[in-house]
Parts: sequence; structure tokens; C-alpha cells
Amino acid sequence: MGRRPLQFYLLLTHFGTFYCTAPTLNLRITCDDNLALYVDGTDQAANLINQDNWSKDDVVKISSAFQVIAAQCINGNKSSKMGLLASLDDNNGDVLMTSDSENWRCLAGEPVAGWTTEEFDDSQWQEAIPNGMTGTKQTTISTDAVWITAATTPKSKFCCRYARAFTRQPKALG
Repeated sequence: MGRRPLQFYLLLTHFGTFYCTAPTLNLRITCDDNLALYVDGTDQAANLINQDNWSKDDVVKISSAFQVIAAQCINGNKSSKMGLLASLDDNNGDVLMTSDSENWRCLAGEPVAGWTTEEFDDSQWQEAIPNGMTGTKQTTISTDAVWITAATTPKSKFCCRYARAFTRQPKALG
């Protein structure tokens, strides 16, 4: 028997105008006040330890081949602003995506069935808007990220999606 040839695989994942070769990425995310997180339709509750504490972020390892990040924010204090703050980086700390108004679509209120999946059509959702909140000092989230919310002022909850579908390519940081 001869030697087996050495095999290796290189995964290239397209993020707008740049590529990522890491097999996993770090999603850093928080919501004011409570976070429910889904990646490609899979509930990430088991990976969240700070989902009830908006002043601390959760860091969730996700596949670099992901298609959709979906987050629902529920506000316990209905008189305060609501927001989502997030960034995505590779294992070298290079930031690939942040929460901003160009890459995320949001909806105030209850989402419809299937909203966490790649197949869901979010074309009727509006682009996220900055909500005026400031500060990331208590988190490991990129300082380039901005707090975002739904364009229609949410009363107690809103949801946002970051989709990498061909019909809506995310814009690269630059």
C-alpha cells in the first residue's frame, strides 16, 4: 500500500467584495433588552448566556457558510429605546460585517412564520435605521457597529435579518 495523498479543503465564502477562508466566524451580538437569535433557521438559545442583559454581548461561533442571521429583540421597558448591535469577525479579528442600515432589514412587531430561514422573502421589510443609542464599551462588538432598529417605531419588539442571498448582497465594510 502506498501513501495516501494529503488532502485539504479551502472554503471561500463571499462577503460582498471580499472573501473569508475561516470555517467558523464569531457573531458578536446584543439586543436591548432581550435577544432571540437564529442562524439559518436554527435557534441559538443554547449558545446565549447574556440574552437578557443588553449591556453585555454574546459571542456565537457560526459557520462561514451561513446564509441568514435573524434576531428578535423584546423590550421589557417600553419607555426606553430598542436596538440591536452586532458584528461578525473571523478568528484573526478581522471585522466582516457590522449592524448598520445597509445590510439589515427590520420589522416592528411580530414576525411571520419562516422569517428565520433562508427561503423567507424579506423584500417587503424596510432597511434598518440607526436608533440613536450609543456605546459598545461593555461589549466585544466592533466599534464600527451602530445600534439599529425597525424604521417603524417598535412598541415592545422588533426583528431583523441579515441575509446573504444573491438577490440582496451585503455591502463590504470599507
